[in-house]
Amino acid sequence: MKIIRFFIILGLAVLIFFPVSNLLGFNGENDPISVVPGSAQDFAGVSKILQDKCVDCHSPGMTRKPIYADLPIARQLMQHDIEAASTRFYLSREVYSGADKFTPVMLNRLEHAIRSDSMPPALYLSMHWTGALNNKEKQDILNWIRNERARQPGLNGIAAEFIAEPVQPLPLTVSLNPEKVALGKSLFLDTRLSGDNTIACASCHDLTKGGTDQAQVATGIQGHQGPINSPTVYNAVYNLAQFWDGRAEDLQAQAEGPVANPMEMGEHWDNVVRKLKQVSQYNDAFARLYPESGLTKASVTDAIAVFEKSLITPNSRFDQYLRGDTEILSQEEKAGYALFKTSHCTSCHFGPVLGGMSYEKMGRSKDYFKLRGGKLTKADYGRYNVTNNESERFFFKVPVLRNIELTFPYFHDGSVNELTEAVRIMGLVQLGIHFKEDEIQKITAFLKTLTGEYHGVNLTKLQTGQFDLDMKP
Repeated sequence: MKIIRFFIILGLAVLIFFPVSNLLGFNGENDPISVVPGSAQDFAGVSKILQDKCVDCHSPGMTRKPIYADLPIARQLMQHDIEAASTRFYLSREVYSGADKFTPVMLNRLEHAIRSDSMPPALYLSMHWTGALNNKEKQDILNWIRNERARQPGLNGIAAEFIAEPVQPLPLTVSLNPEKVALGKSLFLDTRLSGDNTIACASCHDLTKGGTDQAQVATGIQGHQGPINSPTVYNAVYNLAQFWDGRAEDLQAQAEGPVANPMEMGEHWDNVVRKLKQVSQYNDAFARLYPESGLTKASVTDAIAVFEKSLITPNSRFDQYLRGDTEILSQEEKAGYALFKTSHCTSCHFGPVLGGMSYEKMGRSKDYFKLRGGKLTKADYGRYNVTNNESERFFFKVPVLRNIELTFPYFHDGSVNELTEAVRIMGLVQLGIHFKEDEIQKITAFLKTLTGEYHGVNLTKLQTGQFDLDMKP
């Protein structure tokens, strides 16, 4: 009897999900739209492909619904899939019409989906027989992605042969007010910003340690242990937001937080301003550089932010490779970069700093926290702590990979000390890949080519006493 009941239920499920959309079409189809004037010539064809085969799941509100869309079970499944799809890759009408540009995040996710042949998913294709992209459509989109990358700013002298790479070199110089940079540097190193005058910004973001403290979690005044690992301050200007959970919108907002945090620097901003005003050099500098306000909380955090914007680490060996010195990398390092791309690490780690431009779930393919074996903490909830959005629980800002060999221990919880182990875990929990030992070694070799320079000194050689951190920029 149980077997008969099983087959009855199975038969009903097949009837509910039978791909009648392929026979009877869609209800409420959207009229196709033309791309806006001024769009790149190669975008019109790509837009048509996106409208035909992507918009239905990746553009809520513009979705064409098949005839069975309101049936029980089907409705819930479709709603779930559309919400998940649009969260990962949202195609607004402005984007697929060409009115708005594709962001680097979108370009990389689209490329990843095509090269991995992961879209549309198998279940969708079982119900929509004509939904798959054919080879010509795939190639047309990939060619457009290449051209679109070449059209975007920030290529920073990249060689023509690497113009379509998902990674770009860092600029060799940045244009900032040198006096503000010098002032911000002094504040960055000044322990007067802490309640007991023992902790400075540089305590957790040591420029001789890759811009971190190389500790599992930050240590504040009176030895207080923080809940989370200190991310690097180098190249932080490229982050879409600051802190692991993105709670600070920019570097100035980030500079404000730790000072007032009782577990970190443990001071009130009124006291900070009072202490700094007792230093004549500060009064003179702020009067000159911030004549409208003088020395205030806002001007102090702005000066620190300007200094942090100067913390770019260009001219890594990989930068030199992208600029045309193709002999500077070993065969193992080149193979590591190729594997890094074919394994789709670049769907999250891309751009000038290989990360920092999106939020991703920690454990997309496998439960990281179960693998870790420890109890969950509030810090593990990541972006959820900021938004209270359940769909963002366990999401974190993607860390940058520049200077990664120096920014151990790894992950938001600082649970891994070895870079090779970090690569292994990321392959498993994010990509669902069990990297072989030789593959881990190749990727690790590539990652070590990302170590750059600060003031012309390679960060691996930047040691206290060897390099004067108080020198004028």
